[in-house]
Parts: sequence; structure tokens; C-alpha cells
Amino acid sequence: DDINAIFVHGSGLVHVGNVGYALNYTEWLHETNIYSIGAAWNTRSSRGEVIGFTVLSHQPESPPETTIYQPNGTGQTVKANDIQVGVLYAVKFTDKFSFSAKFNWVQETLYDRKTKGFTVDVGSYFYTGFRSLRVAMSFRNFGPDQKTGDKYYLMPLTYDIGLAAEVYGEKGDPSYLTVSAQSVFPVDYEQRYHLGAELWMQNAFALRAGWKWNYDLEQFTLGAGVKQSLQGRDFFVDVAYTILKKEESTTLFDAPIRVSVGGAF
Repeated sequence: DDINAIFVHGSGLVHVGNVGYALNYTEWLHETNIYSIGAAWNTRSSRGEVIGFTVLSHQPESPPETTIYQPNGTGQTVKANDIQVGVLYAVKFTDKFSFSAKFNWVQETLYDRKTKGFTVDVGSYFYTGFRSLRVAMSFRNFGPDQKTGDKYYLMPLTYDIGLAAEVYGEKGDPSYLTVSAQSVFPVDYEQRYHLGAELWMQNAFALRAGWKWNYDLEQFTLGAGVKQSLQGRDFFVDVAYTILKKEESTTLFDAPIRVSVGGAF
């Protein structure tokens, strides 16, 4: 329900007070980097409408080019990258229910081929009325199949539904504990589940932990955050670390690390 919701579940942005922004860097598998920028503006209209904007760039390592006749390399590299630019609209229909729609332009480049297209993400956010329990749903990457050469590829559609609630204290208290559970269903894979917990202390320091089920490498995650206010403006720094599974006592990849900075005013 903060600015980072803009990347996965935009209806949570109705909780942004005025303007929120975030810059994220992820060091992913095998020297692959992911960069993202997000910003949202609460128009403070009678319906609590929010406008958002995102840019996401996926930059994998460029491997050396090899051929049948030059198996040791041609001296060139195979460049690949992805980029997504999105515009979001979120609205608060009632004090308990909000909805969002996000339109994305996407492009994937692999060597000398480029594939372009559009996708749509929709999401909803609902307070059940039972204590602080809320339910969120999202449907991401809906769009036409893409063609590369003579082959068609399905868009990576994903349907998520999650629950969250405070089990100690209340949101905004000096200290409180939030737990969450999420079901993730991608059309090109099997059902996955996420569990998470976040503990805020003095409303300034956060400790986080998560567990992922049915992933090949990922399983446990750890994180921490700091939030401070300066002249009425909030600033935050978050760090997350994923502990990868081992194969026969060997770690196949370096653990992913994510760093996020941002704020609100």
C-alpha cells in the first residue's frame, strides 16, 4: 500500500497521501540487473483518483556470440534487454474498495530482433471490515500474443490474490506487525504461494521476512527498511535479500539483492 505497489498492484496507491516516488535497483541472477522508477500523484479528487507512471528496464549480461565454425567466439556479443513504460489510473470507489488499471508499452530486444506490444494490468483492494483484514487481487500482463520470426509466444499472464492484516498493534502505531499470504498463478507455470511478515519499530525501522513455495531456486527472503521525515517530507530506504536453495550443497547463482529509495511529499 505504498508507492512500490505501482509495479505489482496499483490499487494500493490510493493510500499515497500526495506525491510518492521510488527508484529501485535489483541485482538478479547471473549478473542481470533490473532498474525501475515509479511515481504517483493523488489528485485529491472526491473519488481519490491517483495517476501513476513507471519505467522498468531489464539488462541481462551480454554473452559472447559463438557459431558452429567459431565455437570459441566471433569477438562479438549477443545483446538482450527489455523495457516497459506504464501509465496507471487508480480510483477509490468507496472507503473500503479501490480499483486500478495500468497500460504498459513493452519491448524486448534479442540480438537484432525487437518485439513490441501493449499489456494491461488491473487490480482491486478491499477492506473486509474485520479488524484490519484486507484482500487484494491483480491480473497482470494481459495482451495479445507476440510473434518473433515464425513463432508465437504467450504473454506471461499472472493472477494474484492476497490477504494482509495487523496481528500486533495497528498501522500507524509506533510499533506494529503485519502478516500476509498470497496465491500466485502464472499461466505458463504452476501455482505458487508467498508468506510474509513486516515488523515496524518506532514507525521508523522495519524488519521483513518472507517464504516462497514452488520456486526452483528462491525460498526465503529477508529485508529491512528505514523511514524518516524531514520538513514534512518522508524518505525511505529498503533492502531485500533472497536466500537461494542449494543443489547438492552448491549454490548455482549469487543471491538476488534489491535496493529501493524513495519518498513522499
